Amino acid sequence: MDITRLWGDAFDKQPAQETIEFMAGRDVTGLAPADENLIEVDLLGNKAHCLMLQQQGIISSDEARLILEALAEIENLYRAGEFKLDPAKEDVHSNIEAFLVKRCGMEAGGKIHTGRSRNDQVALDMRLYLRSEVIKLSASLTGLIKGLLTRAGEHLNTIMPGYTHHQHAMLTTFGHLLLSFAEGMQRDLERLRDWYNLFNKNPLGSAAAYSTTFQLDRELTSRLLGFDSPHLTSLDPITNRWEPEASLAAAISLMMNHFSAIAQSFILFSTSEFNFIKLSDAYCSGSSIMPQKKNPCSLEVIKARAAIAQGILISLLSIGQSNLFGYNRDSQWTKYLVMDLIRETGACPVILKGVIDSLEVNKKRMLEESGRGFITATALAEALVRHHGLSFRQAKSLISKAVKYSKGEDKVSFSALKQAISEENLSLSATGDQVEDYQDPERIISRKRCSGGPAPAIVQRGIEEIEAGLISNQNWWDEKLKQIEAGQKEMARLEAALSKNK
Repeated sequence: MDITRLWGDAFDKQPAQETIEFMAGRDVTGLAPADENLIEVDLLGNKAHCLMLQQQGIISSDEARLILEALAEIENLYRAGEFKLDPAKEDVHSNIEAFLVKRCGMEAGGKIHTGRSRNDQVALDMRLYLRSEVIKLSASLTGLIKGLLTRAGEHLNTIMPGYTHHQHAMLTTFGHLLLSFAEGMQRDLERLRDWYNLFNKNPLGSAAAYSTTFQLDRELTSRLLGFDSPHLTSLDPITNRWEPEASLAAAISLMMNHFSAIAQSFILFSTSEFNFIKLSDAYCSGSSIMPQKKNPCSLEVIKARAAIAQGILISLLSIGQSNLFGYNRDSQWTKYLVMDLIRETGACPVILKGVIDSLEVNKKRMLEESGRGFITATALAEALVRHHGLSFRQAKSLISKAVKYSKGEDKVSFSALKQAISEENLSLSATGDQVEDYQDPERIISRKRCSGGPAPAIVQRGIEEIEAGLISNQNWWDEKLKQIEAGQKEMARLEAALSKNK
């Protein structure tokens, strides 16, 4: 008997290791130092700064070559798992600079910090790190939206109850519901683009917030690093170092609230009481004592991570709310918070897409519930307005009484409607067959052809509109990726020119 995991023997499909780790959180795994996440971007920033110093004649070509060779050595060591941060050297910037001084000597290695402070270094590193994470998050969120649209297209005609106050309200379809989820996430995707537009600016050259007497070429480093431009002032990116982090946390918190609402809906829908959907074993876990249990833990974890995201957002806003202009050490903690945020939420779109792709839909059960609880009463009132000349307020009052007189039923009976008509002293020509027709779920859905409604053709139109938006969005991101690639190519050309002139 294997007791590595104390559940799952009754499962048809075992969760992937990534899903198990997602559900387990930090129970048995620790966290790496925050600055390990910044090694690669710090090397990139050093390279761009070095090339700019050489181009400006602030350091010599020989000195630049030595520094670039040492940076390449660090990169190779890091990728081989052999470059470790020394806590005695305080941070990633000091670790790398110490290596450069050791390899290149103080005469060359000691010049890498010319015209620069750890303030603009970390601001740059965080901007590059967050930019990369936003690009990845946008891609995974796009995948989730596509998954929702695919399943929505499969369920254009899958009728189900809509709810208000957790009670039967009016009819909709499962496709309409999934499309609504996708629409909310499309806004999340746009917020990530907005973040990129606001913060794809270069803080390098700010030094300790008040610039430098060296004639730095900030436009060059901006191009090399794929930024749209340098920051307008040296002071803003240092004073407001918390702002890109908080702005991203706001976008992620809104996204996670959408995920959490979906998670709660699916948890309820998968209960035996609802029995609308069945979650794949691959996204569930079991019990150490109850053999029969299959728990929707991946969805519950998404809800918890949504709460964590909100807490981090508040913390980031609080850190930035009352600092004197210039650098304040408070902002160092924004780095830890936003890295926690990314670690907690980054996998959520992928996990949720897996849940949606693999869930089974009980169409029969959804349709059964679509004929209960007087859920068709509003459609009946609207039919009386359309076909029998009543005002809506008259029709609503009439059907309210008819519902009362249909006690013990799930929809308004013809006899109850006649009793209500008599009490209201109205003269209506509606027949029993018409009353049945007005309350038929399939016919009701087909009549909801107003823009945004659940009629199949309308939902299909919505799917196509969001799909077109995703294509446009991807084209935008492709341009941004080309911009980053162009900077890398220019950097490579400058390095090649240095080697050629050796």
